[in-house]
Amino acid sequence: MTIAHSTSPGRHDDLVFVGTYGHVLAVDKQRGETLWTASLPSTGWGVVAIVYEDDTLYCASGGRLFALDPKNGHILWTNKMKGLGSGPVYLTTAQSSGTQAAQNLLAHVQKAAGNNAATATT
Repeated sequence: MTIAHSTSPGRHDDLVFVGTYGHVLAVDKQRGETLWTASLPSTGWGVVAIVYEDDTLYCASGGRLFALDPKNGHILWTNKMKGLGSGPVYLTTAQSSGTQAAQNLLAHVQKAAGNNAATATT
């Protein structure tokens, strides 16, 4: 993990969290500066899905789920999702399920599964 700067507690509105190639980055929205980078162990170079909720980043890649501290990228816990493979992972939570992004994701998953007749509602 590389930390250029730690973020202030509760000050995450000014950040963009990026997941790519088995890594998560916190980037300052105004300056474009990377504040920290975290490598997700044993995930390979896959895409990283991210959900931010309750002052925690939930990240999934390579068949593993991680909880990260958004202030510094430290891994709080890991779930290996044993027996579920290592394909793409989509994340949502009870709080984020009514968002437009979650609805778009649901539509994408349904289309990929061949269930085009279903629609997402809030």
